[in-house]
Amino acid sequence: MNRLIQYMLPYKRTMLAVVLSILVVTATGLLAPWLVRAIVLIIETGAEDASQTLTLIAVGLVAIYIGRSTAEAAVFHYSHVVAFKTCRDLRDAVYTHLQRLSPGWFAARKSGDITTRVIDDTLKLEPVIADAVYGFVVSMILAFGILIILLFLSPILTILALLPLPIAVFIMVKIGRKAIPSFDNEANREGDLSALVQDHVSGIREIQIFNQEERTRRRFLRKSDFLARRQIRSRTLIAPFDPAVEGAIGVSTALVVLIGGRMALAGEILVADLVAFILYIVTLYQPLYSIVGATEALQRGLSSLKRVNDLLDTAPAVAEPEHPQLLPHPDRPEISFDAVSFRYHDNQPVLRDLSLTIAPGETLAVIGPTGAGKSTLAQLVARFYDVDEGRITLNGVDLRDLPLSVLRRQISMVLQDVFLFHGTIRDNIRFGRENADDAAIWDAARAAGADDFINALSGGYDTMVGERGIRLSGGQKQRISIARALLKKAPILILDEATSAVDTETEAAIQDNLDQLLAGRTAIVIAHRLSTIRRADRIAVLENGRITQLGAHDDIAQQTGTYARLLTAQGTAAE
Repeated sequence: MNRLIQYMLPYKRTMLAVVLSILVVTATGLLAPWLVRAIVLIIETGAEDASQTLTLIAVGLVAIYIGRSTAEAAVFHYSHVVAFKTCRDLRDAVYTHLQRLSPGWFAARKSGDITTRVIDDTLKLEPVIADAVYGFVVSMILAFGILIILLFLSPILTILALLPLPIAVFIMVKIGRKAIPSFDNEANREGDLSALVQDHVSGIREIQIFNQEERTRRRFLRKSDFLARRQIRSRTLIAPFDPAVEGAIGVSTALVVLIGGRMALAGEILVADLVAFILYIVTLYQPLYSIVGATEALQRGLSSLKRVNDLLDTAPAVAEPEHPQLLPHPDRPEISFDAVSFRYHDNQPVLRDLSLTIAPGETLAVIGPTGAGKSTLAQLVARFYDVDEGRITLNGVDLRDLPLSVLRRQISMVLQDVFLFHGTIRDNIRFGRENADDAAIWDAARAAGADDFINALSGGYDTMVGERGIRLSGGQKQRISIARALLKKAPILILDEATSAVDTETEAAIQDNLDQLLAGRTAIVIAHRLSTIRRADRIAVLENGRITQLGAHDDIAQQTGTYARLLTAQGTAAE
C-alpha cells in the first residue's frame, strides 16, 4: 500500500476536500438519531413548547439529510477524482518502467499478461481507492463516533452490544487470510487467459489453415473454466463476510432490546435513550457493512497491486550507468568488440571470446549459419543485452558507461522480424524521426524502394497498415522498415536480414541506394544472400560464436572455408 499512497500524495488538496466531506457525513450520521432521541424525550416528558420544538427538530432533520447528501456526493466525486488520477499516474509509471526493461525480459513473458498488468490491474485499483480506502475511513470514523455516543448513553448496554463483534472480526480475519492468495491466483489466471486470446488472435491464419479451431476453442474453454472456478472459489471464501456482520448486529440488537427494555421498565434508563441506543446500533450496521465491503474490495485490489508492484520492482537487466561518460566524435563512430562472450540465460554461449573492430565509415557484413550469433552481435551493439564477459566500446567508451538515450541516438536498425505499428505508412516511416517533413519521408521511401508500391495503394502514404502491418506483404513491410531506419540518419546503421523478404530485382534497386546512403556511416549488414554483401568493406564469417574468416570479398572468396562453400552453394562466382 505504501507505493499506492505515494501516488496519492500529489492530490493532497483534493484529499482534504474528501476528508472535510467525510467529517460532514460523519457528523450528520451521528446527529440524526440524537434528534430522534430529542423527539421521544419531548413526548415522554410532555414539554410545554413541544410543538415548536418538534418543528425545529423536523427542520433540523431536513437540513441534516440535505447536508449529508451533499457531503456524500462530494466524497463520491472527489474520491473518484483522486482514484482515477492516481491510477493514471501509476499506469504511466508502469508503462514507463516497461520501456526500460530489456527485450530479454519480454521474451520470457506473455504479452497478454503484461497488458493485463498495465491496464486491468491498474484499473482494479480505482475502486480500491475511491470506495474501499475512503469508504473504510468514513466507516471507521462513524463507527468510532457511534461507540462514543453508545458509551455515553449506557456503558452496560454498550458492552452487551459489542459482545458478538469479536466473533465477527475473528471470522473476517480468518476469511481474509485465505482470500488473499485466492485472489492472487485469480489475477494470474486472468493474465493467462488474456495472453491466450492475444496469441490466438495473432495466429488466426495458422489456426484456420490447419483446421485447429476446435482444438484452440477447447484450450480457451479449459482456461476460461479454470478462471471461473478460481473466481467462484474466491467469492465462496468471502461469502461469510456479510452473514458474520449481520449476525453480530442481529444478536447485538436483540440483547439491547431484551436488557434495555427491562432497564427502561425498571426506570434505569430513559425510553428516549433506549430508542436512540437502538437507532445507533442499527446505524452502526452501515459502517460495519461498509467495512466488510471495503475489506472485500481490498482483498481483490491488493492482488492487483501486488502484480503491479512485482512489475515495478523488476530491475532492468540493462541499467543506466551510475557515472555516465560523454561520447567523443559521435559523427565518426568506431565499434570495438574486446574478448566478448555472451549467453542467453543459462544456455550455451552464443558468442565466445569475440574480438573485432569496425572502423568509422566501414561497412562490415556478417554471415554464418543459423544460430551462429549474427543477430546477437547486432543486438549487443544496441545494448538490448549486456555482455557476460569482455566489453564493447564506441569510440573507446564502454557501452555500459554511455546513457542509453545517447547510445541509441547513434544507431538506426532494421530487424529481421519487422514490426509496424497500427497506423498509416507515413506514421510508421516518421517513427524514425518525429519531426521529419513529407519530403524527407518520400526520400527515405524512395531509397528503400518503397515509393512505387506506396503510391500504387489507394490511400498512398495515408494507407492504414493494420495491426503489426497485417495489410501489407512481408516485402512491403521490410521496405517500410528500411525507410524508417534511413530517415533517422543515425551514424551507425544495422541491417539484420533487411532484404530477405523482397525479390531479387527490388533487392538490387535497394542495394544501389544503400551503397550511397551507407557512405560515411559505420554499418553492420547481416545477410544470408551473399549477393547483398559482396560490396561490403569487410566480411566476417561467424560460426559457433567465433569469427572464422574476416576480410574483403575478393580475399576470403579465394580461401578454402565456409565463405567459398556458401558462394558455390548459392551459385555466386568468386571474383
